[in-house]
Amino acid sequence: MEYFKRFLNHQPESTKQNPLQRARRQPWSQRLQKLRPASQRLLGLANEHTSAPSNSSQGDHTSPHKRRRKHRRHHSKMSHFSGPWSRDLATLKKSISLIPSDHKSSFTSASNKTLDVFCDEEALHVWETDSEIDSMLQLISVLAKLCDLGVRESKDSAKGMKGGIVIVAEEDRSKGHFGRLCELVKYITGETGSKHLEGTVCSFASASIVVVRGWNYRPSSGEPNNHQGEAVVKRVGTALERTLSASKLHKIVWHHGAVIEPLLSFINTTTTALRNAIVGISVTNSLHLTTGVKPSTAGRSNTLPDLERLQNYAKRLGGVPVLFLDSGTLNITSSYLATYVYFFAYYIHTFLPSSLARPHLHAAQDELVTFAFRLRGASEKRYESDVVSVVKKHLESRSKTWARQCIDPRSYEKGKCQTAGKENAVHHAVQLADAPFSSSKTLNSSSSDGVPAFSRLAIGPASPVSAAKEVYVAAPVHISFETARLRASHPSYFHVLLPKPDITQENITNRIQGLMMGVLERVRQERGNPSFGSNEKQMWKDVVKACSWALEGCEGKMPGKIAERVKFVQDKLTKGTWGYVVGAPGDETKAVPVTGGSEAANANAAALAAYPRAGAGLQNTYAQGYGQQQVPMGTTYGQGQQATQGMMNLLTHAPQQYQPVQPQQYVQGQQGNQLGTGPPGQYAAPMNGYGQGQASGYGQVVLPQGFGYAQQIPSAGPPASQHGYA
Repeated sequence: MEYFKRFLNHQPESTKQNPLQRARRQPWSQRLQKLRPASQRLLGLANEHTSAPSNSSQGDHTSPHKRRRKHRRHHSKMSHFSGPWSRDLATLKKSISLIPSDHKSSFTSASNKTLDVFCDEEALHVWETDSEIDSMLQLISVLAKLCDLGVRESKDSAKGMKGGIVIVAEEDRSKGHFGRLCELVKYITGETGSKHLEGTVCSFASASIVVVRGWNYRPSSGEPNNHQGEAVVKRVGTALERTLSASKLHKIVWHHGAVIEPLLSFINTTTTALRNAIVGISVTNSLHLTTGVKPSTAGRSNTLPDLERLQNYAKRLGGVPVLFLDSGTLNITSSYLATYVYFFAYYIHTFLPSSLARPHLHAAQDELVTFAFRLRGASEKRYESDVVSVVKKHLESRSKTWARQCIDPRSYEKGKCQTAGKENAVHHAVQLADAPFSSSKTLNSSSSDGVPAFSRLAIGPASPVSAAKEVYVAAPVHISFETARLRASHPSYFHVLLPKPDITQENITNRIQGLMMGVLERVRQERGNPSFGSNEKQMWKDVVKACSWALEGCEGKMPGKIAERVKFVQDKLTKGTWGYVVGAPGDETKAVPVTGGSEAANANAAALAAYPRAGAGLQNTYAQGYGQQQVPMGTTYGQGQQATQGMMNLLTHAPQQYQPVQPQQYVQGQQGNQLGTGPPGQYAAPMNGYGQGQASGYGQVVLPQGFGYAQQIPSAGPPASQHGYA
């Protein structure tokens, strides 16, 4: 271990003598080029000037012969073709289905080679990310694969692991992404980690897992952005060099977020050796392609020159593929994790330590109280400070540890109070009442971004390439950002990940559910069942008391449709998942036992007694999520073919180890949770067969009626044009 500490803190002598390392971070160009005027930007923000790579890099010792060979490897033996321009995803899919037979092999070959790159287990994978719940769950799936979680010999060490990962944490000191991600890796690996580079890097598993402090996308007005950017490039580059050496890997697959300018800066100014090691780049949630080519909310800071530079860099790096991941394109349309994670409000405490889950619980409780008192204020025509005084009167003083938004007068402006009764706001409150763990990405209930990080579950070292190819196509496309159109085209450096034509939205949802069940079982084998302290129970009791008072006072003062919707919020406060877990007022006898923070009582035996067929059904789920064998899935892909559902080729345990631990309260109190009839479907009944007591892909798994899943509505587009291929 001392050797690794010295290795991480000091540059090796061999590196100092390496001519590739002496030519450090030479820009690809020595001057700035003027690019397109602001009128031609994708969304007119930032940077009138930017640098573009020149034909040769100073200090580039890669021979021209090798560079040409890289280009041939990507494009040789494939016919060139260009499809018709498409203004939306439906039209693009239609044009792909009409590819002439003499071009289909080239299209399929380009797609398969791209998926091979992004699912390569022998590459160092770089994940640029934040610490929102969906991002952490996605990282857990990768870490569980790399660490052999649940099947390794020692549960307190990840040494000797195969592969490597560098997590570049978005810098936002108000949220502390770097510290939270370090804590997550510590929880999963069982190691304390060691800090380096003045505390900006933390390494685990003999330097094969590294967390590094990354870029700040929202710097303060007085912060020197250029200096900050240069420091991050140097820090990330040093972490990559040392991780490549420690893990004995030679290729880098870079998984980036929505804002691409920092990635461009890194490529332009890092070492030649690192630049040449990049073999693939994925960009997550930067573009929305369902109804046209347009930036996502998170990707609005990208300019047209940025996107053009990205394509230019991909070409100059030897034709590396750039893969765009979009949750909407992949049919991940719900913004709520309860749609994709079995008993999310219960098992989130197995996936994450309480210290990481608690801030999201506090934020959701704050949102719920704010929603209830906005309705009360609107019904009584009281706003701002008048409402705050009422909140403080009915919310216990001990709630000050988490109450922020609900005691801010700005939260009760007239317009905000009057919009609280809209359907999307009530629907959001229903979801929070059932599973009160809020992400800043879903604070706006009208968000159409789905669960952004879950689009990353489709690829990566935890996704066997054979399984990925059965479900997805990495379509080579040419994107015209000026006209907001795209078309299938080869050769192309841009690719879009699409579900295959026979893969439906329900298939994708079931696939994610199966994967997350498999990941859950691996984590649970090492961390046990969820544990809750008395503090969680008391907080929820205070929330239910305050919200119930506010909502009951609105009766008779709201339009009938709003009142009917609000009843579902009231029901979920006491009959939702979290209400059962901690024991909402009036349901204390159904709660999971709490003993001041000790582990919750294991309800497995009671669950199996109540549902004798549940174990066998869920065995298939875990086998698909982690097993090597193939399992028939008649309801998963719609064709009844043999398929590996999940993403991890981990060894499977004996069937008796794959028994779900269902919260005891569902066994005891399920019959009282029937919603019966009600207004719109997203409140009245769950989707994907849950209302019939069966989740597709799980076998006969009885789940409580009215579980509160978000409604799944397949996207639709205008009729496809019938243009031919060139």
